[in-house]
Amino acid sequence: MKKIIFIFLLSISLSAFAQKVDIGFGLGLANYWGDLAPSIAFNETKFAGNVFARLNLSTTWAITAQYSLIQVSGNDKNFEFNKYRNLNFQSNITEYAGLVEYNFADFGYGVLDRKITGYIFGGFALAKFNPQTRYAGEVVNLRDLKTEGVAYGTYTFAIPFGIGAKWIFARNLSLEANYNIRKTYTDYLDDVSGVYTDLSSSSIRTQQIADRSFEIFGSTPTVVGSRRGSDNYNDWYMTFTTTLAYRLPGRIKCPTFY
Repeated sequence: MKKIIFIFLLSISLSAFAQKVDIGFGLGLANYWGDLAPSIAFNETKFAGNVFARLNLSTTWAITAQYSLIQVSGNDKNFEFNKYRNLNFQSNITEYAGLVEYNFADFGYGVLDRKITGYIFGGFALAKFNPQTRYAGEVVNLRDLKTEGVAYGTYTFAIPFGIGAKWIFARNLSLEANYNIRKTYTDYLDDVSGVYTDLSSSSIRTQQIADRSFEIFGSTPTVVGSRRGSDNYNDWYMTFTTTLAYRLPGRIKCPTFY
């Protein structure tokens, strides 16, 4: 609720820019790419939603503040070459982003403006994540277990960028769709990055969650120090979203007669 209020107050603070401010919301689909998904697993597609406020600097340039809630997940069972590792995760991502948009056409509500355009965008984001898994019928926070002996944070910077289209279909209303890809600066979005570490001093529960191959083999054939994930690349996530935007009306000025 606090985040929604923040976006609302931001839009109000921009009210001085009459007929240049859009507010809106979007719903869509999300996915991720990383150690538990070396390619996109469409059966892991989850929900995404956002609210935003946009200041149109001109008919071609705009800046947007956006708050998003995104779900992602991954599972080794989706890939034949990884299924014996048998790891999986899910995470809710809370994202705060600032974007710069460029419209390919002079887009706007004026008489001479175009009512439909493609656009590209890029910017900067801060994302909060919390990888979890289901074990013995309960949801477990993986970060708390230090499955690789690493105490990583739950916030990461990200670089969002993508492409979309906008269509004005009614007075002060536009329908938009965009594909947004985020490059993160963490390899622990999925709790998998490095090697199997010595967890002999940890609980049996922690050891079994860190190395779930025992669920397939009945034992743990992995060796301490052997590869659990790849730290060559950080994790990515992406969304496809359809949004509805409303252009705040400006003040109507009465004509002056002399």
